[in-house]
Amino acid sequence: MSERIPLAEEPIADPDAVIQYDKGARLYMTPEYKYFVGKLLSKGIRSGRVLDIGTGSGLLAIELAKAKNCRFDIVAVDISPNMIKQAKVNAMLYGVADKIDFIVDTAAALPFPDNSFDVVISYASLHHWFEPVTVFNEAARVVRESGQVIIRDNKRVYTSPAWKAVIWCVSRFMNRRHRNNWPKAIMASYTIPEVRELLNRSRLADYRVKSDFVYIDLCIESPGE
Repeated sequence: MSERIPLAEEPIADPDAVIQYDKGARLYMTPEYKYFVGKLLSKGIRSGRVLDIGTGSGLLAIELAKAKNCRFDIVAVDISPNMIKQAKVNAMLYGVADKIDFIVDTAAALPFPDNSFDVVISYASLHHWFEPVTVFNEAARVVRESGQVIIRDNKRVYTSPAWKAVIWCVSRFMNRRHRNNWPKAIMASYTIPEVRELLNRSRLADYRVKSDFVYIDLCIESPGE
C-alpha cells in the first residue's frame, strides 16, 4: 500500500495559487459541488444554519446558497485570507453575497459557541488538515445534537495501478498546476481504514465512512444516514 505523503503546507495562501485554484475548481470540481448539494437536499435538508469548513474559494457554499426553495444561513471558514478574499468576490459574482458569511479562521479552533449549527460540511479539505482529530472534535462541538456533520474528500486510490492510469489519463485534460497538484492531493489523502482510525479517536467515533462519487472519494456522515 502506498504511504500517505502529507502536503507541506496547510493553506493555499499565495495570491497567484489562489487564482489558479479557483479557475481549476470551476472547471473540474463543479460536478462534485453539485453532487454534494444534491446529497444534502436528498436528506431533506433545505434550511438551517450551515458551516462550511475549508471553503477555499467558496464554490461549495455558493452552490448551496443557489439551491432553489431553500433557506440556508451559511458561514464559510478558511485559514487562507486570500482564499476568503476570492470567495467573497465569487459570492458577489453569483449574486449570493448576502447569504454567506465568509470568515478567516482555523478549523482546529472554530470561533463559534457549542451547538451553533444544524449542519457542518467540508469538501476536499480533510487532506490539508494537520490535526484532523482536533477538527473532527470541533465539528462535533459546534453542531447541534440533532444536526449532521458531512465531510467529503479525495480517497488515496494510488494503491491501485488501474486508478493510477485513470488519474494520469484524466489529468492530461487539466491545466499544468492541477495536473501537477491533483496526484499530490490524492497521495496526501486518506484511505477508509485510516479515516476510521482517526474517527475512533474523536467525538465522531460513531460516524461511518464509505466510498463516494464513483469510488474516488470518501464520505464521513452520521451512522443513521
